[in-house]
Amino acid sequence: DWDRVLSYSRRIKTFSDVDYREGCPVPDMSVLESMTRSLPAGALLPHVRHLFCSSSSPLLSLLPSLIGARVSSIMIELTSCSWRFSAVQKLALPCLTSVTIVSDGGEEGQAVVTKLISDFVRCESLLRKIDVDRLNFSTLRHSSNLKHLEHLDTEVITGDLFCSREDMSVEQPFPALLTLSLRTPYPPLLAKVVEITTFPLLKQMWLYASNLSLTFDPTALLSSIGARSSSHHLTSLIIALGCNLSVLNWGEHQFRTLSALALKPLLALSNLSQMELYYPGLCPLDDAFVESMARAWPGIQKLHIECQYDITATTSPTMQSLVSLSQHCPLLVYLRLNVDATKIPSARLPAQRRALHRKFSSWEVRLAPIESAHKIATFLSAIFPRLQMVCYSSPSRKEWDEVNRLISAFAEIRADERYLIVQNGLPKDAD
Repeated sequence: DWDRVLSYSRRIKTFSDVDYREGCPVPDMSVLESMTRSLPAGALLPHVRHLFCSSSSPLLSLLPSLIGARVSSIMIELTSCSWRFSAVQKLALPCLTSVTIVSDGGEEGQAVVTKLISDFVRCESLLRKIDVDRLNFSTLRHSSNLKHLEHLDTEVITGDLFCSREDMSVEQPFPALLTLSLRTPYPPLLAKVVEITTFPLLKQMWLYASNLSLTFDPTALLSSIGARSSSHHLTSLIIALGCNLSVLNWGEHQFRTLSALALKPLLALSNLSQMELYYPGLCPLDDAFVESMARAWPGIQKLHIECQYDITATTSPTMQSLVSLSQHCPLLVYLRLNVDATKIPSARLPAQRRALHRKFSSWEVRLAPIESAHKIATFLSAIFPRLQMVCYSSPSRKEWDEVNRLISAFAEIRADERYLIVQNGLPKDAD
């Protein structure tokens, strides 16, 4: 009964062929083939908007006949049968705005898979979202021309480096981009892409580079980010250099020292709510620069500075840096910062300032020297009354365990005090 079949199939907006894997029964392909031959191309599922397909699916070869031309988003899984991907390339997708492609590695080499993905992306001109495992450089350059592209998440592993702005065929590359997540084994590429691109609307920039050489200087990258990214829009920044190295092995390499002066351009990004920096070299900071960060990023919620820590440094941030963060960053929730915990300020914040920090709950430290667990716990509870625990990797294990025990005890005492305050008719959020 074709009328009943078509009446139902025309209501389908999302189609997936992946349910036929992992032991699920395979449909009778002869029946499907007969159906597709009896109807015009795309007549069976003419109104599908969202398509999910796998290169290992038995349905893949029939997709060009099954699916209509109204697909706006497609998610493709490339398996070891990626040679069958040509069936997807035959689809007519004039309305496609979102493409997601993941690859399990399979038997094909990276170059083969990269070319398959890149060739597919280059054929689409209306894309708003590109989330693919990898692209070649020429396709990355092509994507910079897409006027509506808002989200780009990919790894670039092959091709020639961008040389200059003249390599881009438009005056303003990536004019509508809101989110950029770029991974590459070539750290200089990150600096070059940021240098020649203004990103006028960018809100999130996540940059990851492996294969970091001992001579690579990240100063140019940081300077370009501060100078080129609009300070009025960028709210989330992640820079991970040498991300293929384990933190435990950072001390085995002698990477260039990243000075506070190199980080200074990032202070221009006044609307940051998330800032994460991973660098396997030394990054000597002090209390003055942490205060500068706190003043520059008043809306920061997550601050994560992960660098090689020199336990003998005389200019490491002290507990005073936490006072600066508590004073200038009322929205701070999570902090990852190495400090010298042997120097504890005597000053305490007034109650009206402490009441602002109801959300701050987690602080992580690594190799931080410690002197008095009781003094530290008392100090932390005073400036961050909602702090739940300190996560650490430090030789001073017993001392930090004691800090966490005391913080928990102080929290219980404050909870009892708040209960008594409420019983007496005072505001229950008093600390």
